Amino acid sequence: MMEKHLIIHYGELGLKGKNKGFFEDVLRRNVMAAVRGIGIKSQIQYVLGRFVVKLPADFDEEKVKHAMRHVSGIEYFSITYRVDLDFDKISEALMKYLPRDEIADKGWKTFCVRVKKSQNDLPFSRLEAERDFGEVLFESDIGLKAKMTDPDLLVTIECFGDMAYIGFGKFKGLGGLPVGTGGKVLSLISSGFDSPVAAYRMIRRGAKVEFVHFSGQPYTRREEVEQVKKIVEILGEYQGGAKLYVVPFGEIQKKISINMDVPAKLRVVIYRRLMFKIAEKIARYKKLKALVTGESLGQVASQTLNNIAVIDEATHLPVFRPLIGMDKVEIINESQKVGTHDISRLPCTDTCSLFMPSNPEVSAKFGEVEKAEEFLGVDKIVNDAFEGLFV
Repeated sequence: MMEKHLIIHYGELGLKGKNKGFFEDVLRRNVMAAVRGIGIKSQIQYVLGRFVVKLPADFDEEKVKHAMRHVSGIEYFSITYRVDLDFDKISEALMKYLPRDEIADKGWKTFCVRVKKSQNDLPFSRLEAERDFGEVLFESDIGLKAKMTDPDLLVTIECFGDMAYIGFGKFKGLGGLPVGTGGKVLSLISSGFDSPVAAYRMIRRGAKVEFVHFSGQPYTRREEVEQVKKIVEILGEYQGGAKLYVVPFGEIQKKISINMDVPAKLRVVIYRRLMFKIAEKIARYKKLKALVTGESLGQVASQTLNNIAVIDEATHLPVFRPLIGMDKVEIINESQKVGTHDISRLPCTDTCSLFMPSNPEVSAKFGEVEKAEEFLGVDKIVNDAFEGLFV
């Protein structure tokens, strides 16, 4: 049996100049953790701008694909057969390992051969080789037509050292930057569509994300927290695990809602400000450098520009809003890609719909909000919430 190797290419981090080595090292560690997680113990080699992993004879191809699609920083990857860098041996391997059953099952009609070289001393020219290897496949009666762009089957031949690596398909990775290169942040998370997608986007930018959920318990059902836990588990696959902190927030909301000194229209803004203050306390304790939310400009009352400005005054940490310019349809579509869609679409009552006024303020004034908060004992609320959180 011919040896199989996983070939991994990165994209954006190749532009990092003198800092590229740092990003490569982090990506290597992340890939190592991912393959170890599916039982592959091979070492990872770095060869001319790519990572190469020897695959065991009994490896599970679908598990490898799943693992690699959850490592940010990978632009694309291939599962390849390794042969000597010799035209006849490459031709023989092409005919022997061509996935004829898959071609038939999927009804593929077109193919293309691409040769990638990373050195100048090849025994054949790249363009001529693409043509000649294509002819080899034609002569083996594969039943496919050549198509140079977007073919059904892409045959790749990567040449480096004294070996060639033949792949039947090139699989897209997450792109972005390796987790661990962008610092550590705390994401406010709910069971809805928005905040999981926001966290995913931060992970793709290299941030290691921890999560805080403000639970409506005891006024919401237990399913609320369970759904959030499932979402965090899914997001954790993209970064090698994740921590979730749960803050009981229902009683806080109730006390604010029955406080006659707090104008009802300001409740939403005050709820959000308290969440930010509590989240900041958690973040500073855990040495996390920023907050992340799933807010989209103008989507709901708390997300108007004026209200966002007033809410941001509650914290001294940076607040990242990766979805700020996206609409709901775009967010829902991306949640399908992330894998959180089916959980987020389930009915659930959470703090976003609990003790809400009928006409929330869309343009709060900081002075009015600050005055209302004087009747709440904000510092005690924050400290008690911090002490009452659970993991």
